[in-house]
Amino acid sequence: MADTLDPTAGEPPADDPLIRAGEYALGVLEGGELASAQRALLADRGFAEAVEWWEQRFAAIAEQAGEYLPSAAVWRGIETRLDAESRTAAAEPVALPEDRASRRSLAALVTGGALAAAALALFLATPRPADVVPPDIAAAPSEQLIAQLQDAETDRRLASVVDVENRRLALTIAGLEAEPGQTPELWVIPAGGAPVSLGAIPESGRFQRDLSAAESALLVGGASLAVTFEEDSGTRHEAPTMPILLVGELDRV
Repeated sequence: MADTLDPTAGEPPADDPLIRAGEYALGVLEGGELASAQRALLADRGFAEAVEWWEQRFAAIAEQAGEYLPSAAVWRGIETRLDAESRTAAAEPVALPEDRASRRSLAALVTGGALAAAALALFLATPRPADVVPPDIAAAPSEQLIAQLQDAETDRRLASVVDVENRRLALTIAGLEAEPGQTPELWVIPAGGAPVSLGAIPESGRFQRDLSAAESALLVGGASLAVTFEEDSGTRHEAPTMPILLVGELDRV
């Protein structure tokens, strides 16, 4: 991969797979672009290797950065600026940058943007106060994870809710009509791991079932759900059959 992943080889085009792999490793992709990258991660070995290359590069940068604790004055400055920007955002709409602009920023990183790399390393290495959970969330009877999977071109949709404490999976499904002899199959893809089958699911409607301890251990924040069409054999399959119909990440509620 040295030839295709050399950051000194000149600026790649905005749609270069290396750029998208870097964006995926940084966690900046959203919506359709994130779903496309997750499909590529399963189906394209070269893309998966590019993502792994970026993750290792970022990890090495973070390890070399050391630790730095900003002073109280720095934190006060950050809070003041955030407060000012929050007021500005409330007063007038903010135009979001186009995807191509973000890709140009990443291209600068690919070609040796040391400043951006240092900023990333500082962010990863800087101790930060623990998140404060609002009282209503903290008092919730059970933690939940959700994932929204959709393909606008085919109108296939799947909404999932995982009740973590009670080990229960609930799905709302539409548009997964399979050819005769096939059935939709649900997969969980652990972060950095191989897909694991969660079994066949209906083509449409609502569906609920209990989860085993092993399944529940896989269904955590950062993991993804995916759907494929598989042979209707009545058994779970070892690996998904391409193409991946739907894919989306589980998020905590």
